Amino acid sequence: MAQKIVLNLEGASPEERQDLLRGLKEAGLDIQAESPQERSVMSTAPDHANLFRAIARVFLEADPPSGEFVSLLESIAGLAGCPVALFSPARGKSSFSCKGATAGFPAAWALREPFPGFEEEFLEPFGSLSPRIYPLRDDDLSAGALVAAAGEGCPSESNSSVLRSFTLALGEAAARGKRLRDLDRTRCLLEFSLDAMVESCVRLLEMRGNETEGHGNRVTALAVKLGERMGLSGDELVDLRRGALLHDIGKLTLPDSLLQKTESLSEDDWKAIRSHTGRAFEAFRGVPALERALEVPLRHHERYNGSGYPGGLKGEEIPLAARIFSVVDVWDSLLSDRTYRRSWTPEKAMDHLQKGSGVQFDPDVVNAFASLLQEDPYLYKRPF
Repeated sequence: MAQKIVLNLEGASPEERQDLLRGLKEAGLDIQAESPQERSVMSTAPDHANLFRAIARVFLEADPPSGEFVSLLESIAGLAGCPVALFSPARGKSSFSCKGATAGFPAAWALREPFPGFEEEFLEPFGSLSPRIYPLRDDDLSAGALVAAAGEGCPSESNSSVLRSFTLALGEAAARGKRLRDLDRTRCLLEFSLDAMVESCVRLLEMRGNETEGHGNRVTALAVKLGERMGLSGDELVDLRRGALLHDIGKLTLPDSLLQKTESLSEDDWKAIRSHTGRAFEAFRGVPALERALEVPLRHHERYNGSGYPGGLKGEEIPLAARIFSVVDVWDSLLSDRTYRRSWTPEKAMDHLQKGSGVQFDPDVVNAFASLLQEDPYLYKRPF
């Protein structure tokens, strides 16, 4: 029958207790919680106040702080009644190195760099101490090992069983951390690739000659600044940036004869041009990572009073990112030369935005934009 040790968590907050129990269960330890005292009975834990904090951090985080790791080793050493150290694969080497050791662990052992598969004979006895090795995986030293400096009568047979269980839990925590880091690297690569693809689409549109040079990058930079002013952060700004870059990508499907037409547009011409918002959405709707970003190309021609397209949305029915971008898009367009008119002055363009407040534009966004320009007059100049 496995030994059971009581861990008293009366000094911990409910959140800390939950972190501890979750960390131990995810590490594969056998946990029983008793109510209402929430007393935890487990087959492998000592009663140390700092132990549950260290376990929660080491078992739950991909890269736990070194201080928490040392605290955990010290608690394990206190449980075993002898010094311990953890050896794991050294970065850039084929050997192991000591990741951490408790007081009293022989320095000569800690400085050794054993190779995977090493045996206890690799570490020579130090005085009355002899090494006892506990692999981080069952009978597999390739992932590393906990080494106990065993003396006469310690660790006992029961404590040795506890050490073995804790060591396997540490191995699972290390494997979990590696999986999380690998996933994070993969996610970063995918994010980078997605951004590169989006930026390439902007270059394609500009290379075709139907987009004012630099317009996409200018409105994107300014939209992000305005988004920050409006309280957006994190993924919201990422989605706004991508949506801004893709806002007119649907025009790639329209003929040059229409986009470069200098005379008045017919009703059929306008109908075709207005289709570019839906065309952009249809082209990228199969990319889950762009789902929220597509609110900008789809909705940036909606009007605050409900008279816009394609959906006739009104007020806050229009996504905030689209309301932000529509102000910036019109501002940059008015400051640019077009085939049908010369560029406007910043003062005239701002007057147009303020007159359109509550009609075409969200009044809060217009006010925030005016405040942003007032605080940073450099934004009147281009590129931003």
